[in-house]
Amino acid sequence: MVKNGNEPNPGHVTEEKQAELDEIIEYALMIIGTLGYKLFVPIIQPEIVHSENIQDDAQLLYLRRKTKKSKQEMRATCKRTAEGFVVLKGSMVDLIAAPHLSQSVQELREELAKKGVIQEGILQQNQLFNSASTAAMFVLGMSANGRTEWKNQVGVTLKELEEQEINE
Repeated sequence: MVKNGNEPNPGHVTEEKQAELDEIIEYALMIIGTLGYKLFVPIIQPEIVHSENIQDDAQLLYLRRKTKKSKQEMRATCKRTAEGFVVLKGSMVDLIAAPHLSQSVQELREELAKKGVIQEGILQQNQLFNSASTAAMFVLGMSANGRTEWKNQVGVTLKELEEQEINE
């Protein structure tokens, strides 16, 4: 329905043609989604990304890893959403970045530190990423496979969780 309340004419598309078009869109969305792009997926509202109630869900993922660079255990929490992966406020971010860290992740870390979103290695607000690996690289400051770094509360990796979902 259009904002003004008028319902547009659906046109002259047969039911068969509509089914074919829907199938094309479904395949295109699947292919584009496997490339890591979220097309026609509603974007999460900023108030939801930054709200505290995002932590109430049981779909939280955790990253715990002792880093060689800073010699401290990094602890971060992440939430899977339809838009991507939200690293939650209060998560630790390693301040020492590896020289081979991707430039885009390094620039984001520097920008957020300048804005005060990262203070003394602690994330001050939720941060949305399009992949689990980018979220893990952001937290650890080095290359990382997010599918194996992020685990649920009982230690099952994201990779294993995704495989279970496919098999169900």
